[in-house]
Amino acid sequence: MVTETTDTGTERPGWERLLRGGLSEADQDLIFPSAGTGDFARFADQLNSAYYPAEVAQIDRANPLRSARISTRKAARLTIGLVRFDCAAQVDPGYVDGYHVNVPLSGSVVSSFSRRTITATPGMAAIFSFHGRTALPHWGGGAAQLCIKIPRSLVEGEADRLLGRPAPEPPRFAMAMSMSTRAGRVWGRQLSSLIDAIDSGGFPPPILDQMGRTLVASLLYAAENSLGEELASPPERTLLPGTLRRLLDAVEARADELLVPADLAEIAGVSVRRVEQTFKEHLGVSPSVYLRNERLARADRDLCAPRAGDTVTSVMFRWGFSNHARFAALYRERYGRNPSETLRESG
Repeated sequence: MVTETTDTGTERPGWERLLRGGLSEADQDLIFPSAGTGDFARFADQLNSAYYPAEVAQIDRANPLRSARISTRKAARLTIGLVRFDCAAQVDPGYVDGYHVNVPLSGSVVSSFSRRTITATPGMAAIFSFHGRTALPHWGGGAAQLCIKIPRSLVEGEADRLLGRPAPEPPRFAMAMSMSTRAGRVWGRQLSSLIDAIDSGGFPPPILDQMGRTLVASLLYAAENSLGEELASPPERTLLPGTLRRLLDAVEARADELLVPADLAEIAGVSVRRVEQTFKEHLGVSPSVYLRNERLARADRDLCAPRAGDTVTSVMFRWGFSNHARFAALYRERYGRNPSETLRESG
């Protein structure tokens, strides 16, 4: 974390100190202050409630829990928390329903995902997703982590935005992410800034959502993943044919209109067949799919940061969808959840 001075005059720990060997318990408690607990069952319930249903067990019963800490915050669609066991434990969530990043602040946590195991320590984060089974077979006594729960829809949406087209598949991350590379340090400072913004209490949800989206977008560059090569050289709009650039500009400017391929053909002064060929050749999708995904993206944006009085129905109609069941099915297919869930969690 960047060094911050709180209203009480206490300095938050600097992010670079984490990379030099970790943060002390006193430093950790400045990030997200919380009360300690020695009740293991209660602590496990708090962990499950904040993140995922998991089997949580104490490994070394000779050294019982004394003052474990958990403190979580919401940043629009993200859940960020500080979790510290003070006894050796294991956590087995099985299959998570999205993406998850653990950033160790002290100690070590043996982490496994889909047949691979690493030991996460300060400077080496661990990434998990819905693609495989997740387990933390040994969370060391005194080990603390920043635990970040990221909805699948947010990662996939940012991947689409960065590529300028629908990603060919949901991103698959390498399990280990170094926090000491240049990209890793940038991502860490962004995480630090988001935590400070959350804890300040002065930023409205749309700003926190934008900061969360930036953090997720940076994760796609900081961590090795299956879209790395495509993200390294996405099709620049300036390099696209002039006809396609005009069409994409029109889609962005008139996203609230129910455009169809015939409208695009008229805008570009070419045949519908030529429009179809251009989209398929350069973006890998049909114009109908591109238009639908653009309207879904606008609907998702409004569900995540709703206007006063917004409902799923009002957002659906605003972006040209008229059938509730069809809209819910399309949204669920693209973002992995129901639109009502997104709206409910944005409140």
